[in-house]
Formats: sequence, structure tokens, C-alpha cells
Amino acid sequence: MTVIDLKTGKETALPQGARISCALGNFDGVHIGHRELLLQTAKKEHGANTSAVWTFRVHPQIYLGKAKVKILTDTEQKLEYFRAAGIEYAILEDFAAVSALPPEEFAKDLLIEKLGVCHAVCGFNFSFGKKAAGNAALLKKYFEECGQNVSIIPPCRIGGDTVSSSLIREKIEQGDIECAEKLLGHPFSLYLPVTEGQKLGRTLGIPTINQILPENSAVPRFGVYAALCHIDGKVYAGVSNVGIRPTIDEEKKNVGCETHILDYSGDLYGKKIRVDFCKFIRAERKFDSLEALTAEIQKNIAEIREYFGK
Repeated sequence: MTVIDLKTGKETALPQGARISCALGNFDGVHIGHRELLLQTAKKEHGANTSAVWTFRVHPQIYLGKAKVKILTDTEQKLEYFRAAGIEYAILEDFAAVSALPPEEFAKDLLIEKLGVCHAVCGFNFSFGKKAAGNAALLKKYFEECGQNVSIIPPCRIGGDTVSSSLIREKIEQGDIECAEKLLGHPFSLYLPVTEGQKLGRTLGIPTINQILPENSAVPRFGVYAALCHIDGKVYAGVSNVGIRPTIDEEKKNVGCETHILDYSGDLYGKKIRVDFCKFIRAERKFDSLEALTAEIQKNIAEIREYFGK
């Protein structure tokens, strides 16, 4: 998949003569509803010969600073999911460049004339243009006026709930990580560099990797999770604690994820490691002593070995 970053100018050219089938949206989480858009786009129907996704480099709400949106997937993760769905081009737009465009100009001048989109695919709740004045029905109207096509994907529902990024954030914050995985269609993951910590885990005989969550990242309920860690093409079971380590740190610091990787030894400092959350084990709490904490972690390790059948 080729990435076209309109902000930096990287790979700015689409193929000559391309007729684009293009999925439109933020795609935070790339959940099962988003997956329907991507798969429809990858079919390259209505005369299209190239598939693409048009999305923002930075979530609009973060760019505007008006809301503390907690992001489910960063751009690098989203690109991996686009690639897996068979998308050929990812077009990363800068919000400032299009935020003032009237809806008609966005549809006809940008998408159809500039990018060569002949088939746009969007969700039922898609909005676009200045002050988000355009909706999916209006996009369809503009495209039909130009002899082009729009497919509007209806809501995806599970158990009576409409799948959405906001619902998934709620489930993650509640620690209902298994429900979140059903809605996403894949595990909720953190893909972050390993930073140097206090190395206390080594002294306790339980070495860990430390990852600091960005301020705008979705944060699971503080506690211990069964996890899977992806390292150099291999997958290892792990015990992850998300929170502020109340037994060790007297003062609240940055929220972090501390993971003991089962049956692994090696230096991972500076590497980006993907940690998939699989099952909530217990809430984070403060222990009376390091000995009590160590005993509880060993108990959690045994539980997680049993959970993964290791």
C-alpha cells in the first residue's frame, strides 16, 4: 500500500488515469463497521481501477483542541488495517487544508476533480465540509450530479448496540476488553516504544517492559490484563498492568503499561512493541508491601498461563 501524505508531500501522485474507489472517514479503531467500508472500497466497483482511503493525519477534534478525544489507533496502526483490507492507497489529509471548504467544493473539486474519485464509500453518519455541514445524503447528491457514485454503509449492530468508536472507548474504560474486541473485530492494542523504568521488576524476579501512554490515547480501566506481545514476528503471552503503580509510586505520574512477558528474555528498550489486551484480571490496587505485591503478581501469572493454555 502506498501512503500519500498531503501535509509532508510524501508520494503525492496517484497513478495516471486512476479512477478511485475511495473510503472516507476518521476510522478511529478501524472497527467492524469501518471494515465494511474498506471491503466495499477494495472491490473497485462502478468503473474504479484503484482503491484508496481518504482520512486525516490527526483526528479533527485533537487538531482543534476542543475535545479530549481518546484515540483507539494511531496512524501507523490504521495503515496496517487498511493494508490488510486490500486498500492500495492511503491519502492522509491535513485538517487545516480542508476545514473551511464548502461541502460542494469538497465533494466536486477535491474528491472528484483533484483526486479522481468515481466511487466514494462512507458511513451513514459521515459529515464533511465547513462546520461539518455536509452529510452522506448530500455527498451522494453531489456525486450523482457529476455522474459518479456513492455507497452509504448502514449501521453495524451487535446485540442491539450500534458499533461506534465512542462505544468502544466506553467498553475499554470499563475494562470490558472482550466486548471491545468483538466490536473492533481485533484486540484493543497499544503500540508504543519501550522506555526505561525503575527496573524494580528485575529485583523482584519479574522483569517488565514499560510503555507510557500518550495523553490522547484511550486508556483501559486501571488493572491487570492477560495480554499478547508481538516481538520480532513472534507472539508471547504477558501480564500487563495499566495504571499508576500505587504500591511503588507515592505520587501519581504518567499513566503507563507495565508488562511481564512470559518465557522471554532480551533487551527491548527503544523498540515499539504491540501489546494486545485479551482479558481483564483484576483492578489495580495498593498493596501493604512489595512481598504482597510480588505474591499477587505470581498468582496473576499462573492465572494467565492457564488462560492461554501455557
